[in-house]
Amino acid sequence: MKQKWIVALLTVVLLLSACRGVPMSQVIEKEIPFNVKEVIHTEKVKDGVILLYVTRQKSEKKEEIDAVTVAFLKGNDRDGWENAGHNHWDYGEGEQLTIFKNVFYDYNGIGDLENRIPVIYGKIEDSKINIIEVVGNEGLERANMIEKDSGRYFIKVGDYEFARGLSGNGKGIELLK
Repeated sequence: MKQKWIVALLTVVLLLSACRGVPMSQVIEKEIPFNVKEVIHTEKVKDGVILLYVTRQKSEKKEEIDAVTVAFLKGNDRDGWENAGHNHWDYGEGEQLTIFKNVFYDYNGIGDLENRIPVIYGKIEDSKINIIEVVGNEGLERANMIEKDSGRYFIKVGDYEFARGLSGNGKGIELLK
């Protein structure tokens, strides 16, 4: 009788541990179809996060390049995470900034749009830039700047049309892009 109780308890424990949600690190490693070289930032949005990351890719010239891109990960730490897409990257070079825009659409099980998540992001190339401003439907706002060993990046969730880098020198701000 005691052995049946122990077996039943172990079965319940195994089932409960199997039902735990998938951690974000596992989703990044196994569900993003690119070589994720570095996670730069996670920005909390409705129903998940926007993941800003760098991927190492081969270019047309056969040399490897680092491209900054984003993904929408749906979920939370309690229930688990899933890669909600849309899994592509762009590459560009700029003297001062590289700027990209993306929009994620999240639909429910019957095809109704539940969430639209526009984002503007990029890499800061000019060391003089210490402020990033974005302009769009929400007006003029500052973007979140992130510094890593691999470089400086920015991200802002919202409907923004363009970004510009500014340099503060104590006497004023100079528009760099």
